Amino acid sequence: MKEQKEMRTTRFINKGLTAILFTVLSLNLAFGQEVVDKIVAKVDNHIILKSEIEQAYAGFLSSGEAANFTGDARCYILEQIIETKLMLAMSELDSVDVDAGRVDYELQMRMQNIIAQVGSERAIQEAYGKSVDQLMEELRPNIEEQLKIGAQEENILNTVTVTPAEIRKFFNNIPKDSLPLFNTEFEIGIIIKKPEPNEAEVQKAKDQLMKIRERAMKGENFEVLAIENSQGPTGPNGGNLGMAKRGQFDPAYEAGALALKPGEISMPIVSSFGIHLIQLIEKRGNEFNSRHILITPKPTEQDVQKTSNLLDSLRTLILSDSITFAATAKQYSDDEGTKVNGGFLSGQFGTNRIPSDALDPTMFFIIDEMKEGDISKPEIIDMPDGSKAVQIIYFKSKVGPHRANMTDDYEKLKAATLGMKKAQKRTEYIKEKMKEVYVMVDPEFNRCGITNN
Repeated sequence: MKEQKEMRTTRFINKGLTAILFTVLSLNLAFGQEVVDKIVAKVDNHIILKSEIEQAYAGFLSSGEAANFTGDARCYILEQIIETKLMLAMSELDSVDVDAGRVDYELQMRMQNIIAQVGSERAIQEAYGKSVDQLMEELRPNIEEQLKIGAQEENILNTVTVTPAEIRKFFNNIPKDSLPLFNTEFEIGIIIKKPEPNEAEVQKAKDQLMKIRERAMKGENFEVLAIENSQGPTGPNGGNLGMAKRGQFDPAYEAGALALKPGEISMPIVSSFGIHLIQLIEKRGNEFNSRHILITPKPTEQDVQKTSNLLDSLRTLILSDSITFAATAKQYSDDEGTKVNGGFLSGQFGTNRIPSDALDPTMFFIIDEMKEGDISKPEIIDMPDGSKAVQIIYFKSKVGPHRANMTDDYEKLKAATLGMKKAQKRTEYIKEKMKEVYVMVDPEFNRCGITNN
């Protein structure tokens, strides 16, 4: 449940943050132009600018949604923003707090995605005249707000449940000729195992780090050594990780760093990311600042084959019903996205069924040659970071194209019923709080029929 809650909150943040980033960056495009702006609404202490409405309206038009929209789009946008600001105001009244580490995590993830899309940090600097650090600081308050809003909505809606009777009533109220058609769906499980480097490779990495440590102890600059030798993403930045709260990093790394005095350099420390040399810069209350040099031992071909043999043995046990696929995935799989779900790919509405058009083409062609109940032979695959891993695939079941029904689509109907009840509760909550929170709307938007106090 915790993982699902965090995933929902993250998706909420990503949606809102895309618009926020557009706003922050587009303001830099008006070089030499006089921008006329005004406050068009206020919710408690939070203002809404006309420029926000216009930028959201431009995005609405470019998204293609306007083609099927018949109302006043600007009124619709203003109403949505007012509801968001009201949620923010209520989160503050209810003292909803967000963890600084979570803010940092969301900020880092979003900025990494932006850099990947733009091409490089330098491209961002050239296009907008701001460094990545400057943009991150501008975005930080918005991310904090989005997290608070997400937490407030979660607090309001997390108690909503549905009964089987409500699900059946929802289904029966759908006209038979309006029941949705579903494409072919598959239930597929995967186990991905990353080969462990052997002891010789681990020792080789430790020896390399000890030589680097000797150079640092003799006076060479640690940051320069990190730039030259570290294999981690912070290497080009001198291995600097910045201030962090306890609990943000790998436990082994954190324990090693906190055991040092400022300026000290650790012996090689093994974490889930590889092997580190750590230099503590400072401690400040519950926070610490450190830099590191990371070397990740590489598995040999023999290590990869050993992993392949392991998965082949597990495959045999599963097929003989000695163990279940789900239990095996939870114990052995290194794929964090699926192991918590027993190795199964997650579809919409909390089901394990994946529509054929949503399957990765490579996966589709693999299972196209399998029968239901088959488990593929171990296959060596390339991971996104360039490393090797071994994978087996379980083709559990297939449901052909069909019209929605209570037998095949119960979980989807349950999710739809739950979504409807949550939407109703959210609407009731907004209506109630609009009477309690100060809301002002400029006369320009009187046509929208939004409450003015």
